[in-house]
Amino acid sequence: MDLMGVSDRKSWEAFYRLPFQLFQGDPLWIPPLISEQKRQLDVSRNPFFKHCTYKAWLVADGGRVEGRIVAFVDDLFSGSSRPTGFIGFFECANSQPAANALFVAAKKWLKDKAVGQVCGPMNLSIGNECGVQLSGFEFPPVIQMNYTPPYYRELFERAGFTKEHDMYAYRMTAGEVKNRELFLNRLEQTGSNAIEKAGIRVRTLNLRNYKQELRHIMDIYNATMRENWGFTPATWEEMYYSSAPLKEIVDKELVFLAEADGKVVGCSISVPDVNQVMRHIRDGKLFPTGLFKFLYYRSRMDGFRLIFLGVRREYRLKGLDALFYLHTMRRAVELGYEQAELSWISEDNQNLIRIMDKIGADRYKTYRMYRQDV
Repeated sequence: MDLMGVSDRKSWEAFYRLPFQLFQGDPLWIPPLISEQKRQLDVSRNPFFKHCTYKAWLVADGGRVEGRIVAFVDDLFSGSSRPTGFIGFFECANSQPAANALFVAAKKWLKDKAVGQVCGPMNLSIGNECGVQLSGFEFPPVIQMNYTPPYYRELFERAGFTKEHDMYAYRMTAGEVKNRELFLNRLEQTGSNAIEKAGIRVRTLNLRNYKQELRHIMDIYNATMRENWGFTPATWEEMYYSSAPLKEIVDKELVFLAEADGKVVGCSISVPDVNQVMRHIRDGKLFPTGLFKFLYYRSRMDGFRLIFLGVRREYRLKGLDALFYLHTMRRAVELGYEQAELSWISEDNQNLIRIMDKIGADRYKTYRMYRQDV
């Protein structure tokens, strides 16, 4: 095995092209947009790298690239009592020697950074693709959710990685929503009565005041996600930078904000599943022909992902979180969406798990974050 650092244009091109080499024939794999991956890892543009350092490697066998990995340290991460580094952007052939070579290189670099343990895979933050998929392989991944073939679990566990944390993805269809209409009506009425008594008003996103709305969302995110595994507070620069691609596809009718006493106390964000479009752009490029495919298939998207839901602590236990889910599913059915993924939900978040059970959502995928001492 030949290990090499990614440092020049040629090696970076090999880094970005590797998934196409590995999975082009896999019907479940969704080609990533290469320009977006470059944007994400651009140290000069992405404000995330003001508090994060990283290094990338490729591994080759007989001149053929077999795997890639990124190791990084985020100075703002405070989700563990031990100094923690991460690995991400991991892609590899079904070769334990190739995977081991990548893991060893990443751990050695992290050890030099005075890190005590490594967790992953995670593509820079928990808001991006993370975890090794353990179930639900009959379904393709939705927007910003990882797809890893079944053998990835073996690559990690044979290399000595153990479970750190599990995350769940739930699924609902329009038919399931309609079949539970009577029960959902009662649940919605109960929740509506409770939030009216608390003086809470729910509204949709105002794109004409985008920056202010985004600041509200960032405040809710930082206030509520700190209780979840892997949390790192988002800065304004990062939030604005990372939201730009989502702003282009967001359906404002599927983003809800709750207000009380003149301030935003909770929000729920869903975005159309653009992966339904990207599966048709097999080379990962919008130009010259990918843009036409994007525009053609965009109007045919019938799925979405609820990517974030947060309620300030003092306004919880009032049914607002359940009401967010109900508003989202109801409005989605009215708009013609046929399927939804609600993800991801931490295995520790028993409140949201109970809500998923109440509304009849199906837990159809599990993703695992692994850890290992360095």
